[in-house]
Amino acid sequence: MHDDKLTPALEAELRFLRQQADFWQHQAINRSEDASPSVNQRYQHAKDDLTQFVSNRRKEGYKI
Repeated sequence: MHDDKLTPALEAELRFLRQQADFWQHQAINRSEDASPSVNQRYQHAKDDLTQFVSNRRKEGYKI
Protein backbone atom coordinates (compact mmCIF):
# COMPACT_ATOMS: atom_id res chain seq x y z
CA MET A 1 0.00 0.00 0.00
CA HIS A 2 1.04 3.55 -0.68
CA ASP A 3 0.66 6.77 1.17
CA ASP A 4 -2.89 7.98 0.48
CA LYS A 5 -1.69 10.87 -1.71
CA LEU A 6 -0.72 10.62 -5.35
CA THR A 7 2.85 11.38 -6.36
CA PRO A 8 3.37 14.63 -8.27
CA ALA A 9 3.73 12.67 -11.53
CA LEU A 10 0.47 10.79 -10.95
CA GLU A 11 -1.27 14.04 -9.99
CA ALA A 12 -0.12 15.57 -13.27
CA GLU A 13 -1.37 12.55 -15.23
CA LEU A 14 -4.74 12.68 -13.45
CA ARG A 15 -5.04 16.41 -14.15
CA PHE A 16 -4.23 15.82 -17.83
CA LEU A 17 -6.79 13.00 -18.16
CA ARG A 18 -9.47 15.15 -16.50
CA GLN A 19 -8.68 18.04 -18.84
CA GLN A 20 -8.95 15.74 -21.87
CA ALA A 21 -12.29 14.33 -20.71
CA ASP A 22 -13.62 17.83 -20.02
CA PHE A 23 -12.41 19.13 -23.37
CA TRP A 24 -13.97 16.33 -25.42
CA GLN A 25 -17.18 16.45 -23.41
CA HIS A 26 -17.44 20.16 -24.18
CA GLN A 27 -16.72 19.49 -27.87
CA ALA A 28 -19.40 16.78 -27.98
CA ILE A 29 -22.01 19.00 -26.33
CA ASN A 30 -21.26 22.13 -28.36
CA ARG A 31 -20.73 20.34 -31.63
CA SER A 32 -20.48 22.64 -34.59
CA GLU A 33 -20.92 21.75 -38.25
CA ASP A 34 -17.16 21.65 -38.81
CA ALA A 35 -16.47 19.46 -35.77
CA SER A 36 -14.68 16.19 -36.15
CA PRO A 37 -17.11 13.34 -36.85
CA SER A 38 -15.28 11.26 -34.25
CA VAL A 39 -15.82 13.73 -31.41
CA ASN A 40 -18.12 11.34 -29.53
CA GLN A 41 -15.60 8.51 -29.87
CA ARG A 42 -12.82 10.77 -28.65
CA TYR A 43 -14.89 11.79 -25.64
CA GLN A 44 -15.69 8.17 -24.81
CA HIS A 45 -12.03 7.21 -25.11
CA ALA A 46 -10.92 10.10 -22.86
CA LYS A 47 -13.59 9.19 -20.31
CA ASP A 48 -12.54 5.52 -20.39
CA ASP A 49 -8.88 6.47 -19.92
CA LEU A 50 -9.75 8.58 -16.88
CA THR A 51 -11.94 5.85 -15.39
CA GLN A 52 -9.24 3.22 -15.89
CA PHE A 53 -6.54 5.44 -14.37
CA VAL A 54 -8.64 6.17 -11.27
CA SER A 55 -9.62 2.52 -10.91
CA ASN A 56 -6.01 1.34 -11.13
CA ARG A 57 -4.77 3.92 -8.61
CA ARG A 58 -7.52 2.97 -6.15
CA LYS A 59 -6.51 -0.70 -6.47
CA GLU A 60 -2.97 0.42 -5.61
CA GLY A 61 -4.29 2.03 -2.43
CA TYR A 62 -4.41 5.68 -3.41
CA LYS A 63 -7.36 7.78 -2.27
CA ILE A 64 -8.80 9.70 -5.21
